[in-house]
Amino acid sequence: MLLIIAITVHNFPEGLAVGVGYASVEKNGMDIQQAHNLALGIGLQNFPEGLAVSVPLRAAGMSTLQSFFWGQASGMVEPLAGIIGVVCATAVEGILSTALLSPPER
Repeated sequence: MLLIIAITVHNFPEGLAVGVGYASVEKNGMDIQQAHNLALGIGLQNFPEGLAVSVPLRAAGMSTLQSFFWGQASGMVEPLAGIIGVVCATAVEGILSTALLSPPER
């Protein structure tokens, strides 16, 4: 169970990164192909993560269907985090350049 939680927590910032990537299209010099590449790269590395959850569960005696379900469920947080990433990046877009400026010298 700890492995499922760890992979799920690990997937949350990956989803945020994809969401921010898509929210940055046409801004900050990023185009849609770069956002697709980011999503594809993160998506491809999710296959071994799903296996890392499913295989130990199957070896521990869980049914194939249940272990597959938990492997998939551990990654379901990623699309939700992607939506949060888009919403948050869009919401702070107006103040982001100002917020990233260094404070004035005294």
